[in-house]
Amino acid sequence: MIPFNKPSITELEQKYVAEALTGKLCGDGDYTREATALFEKATGVAGMLLTTSCTHALELAALLCDISPGDEVILPASVSWRTR
Repeated sequence: MIPFNKPSITELEQKYVAEALTGKLCGDGDYTREATALFEKATGVAGMLLTTSCTHALELAALLCDISPGDEVILPASVSWRTR
């Protein structure tokens, strides 16, 4: 079998993984802050928030829209929304 993709793992990648695993894994670690800064610089958007998934992004968007009981919201089937 010919593998579709065989990643190259060097000492640098191993160092980065070790650093990431010793830090915060909740999404607010050094690498998240660095990625956010890079995206903000590239897009010119300040105050960007990275999420762990599209589902989380949709849930945050729904919260920001001030959705109330009785409002119609159409989302993909994989999103479970609970009115708080």
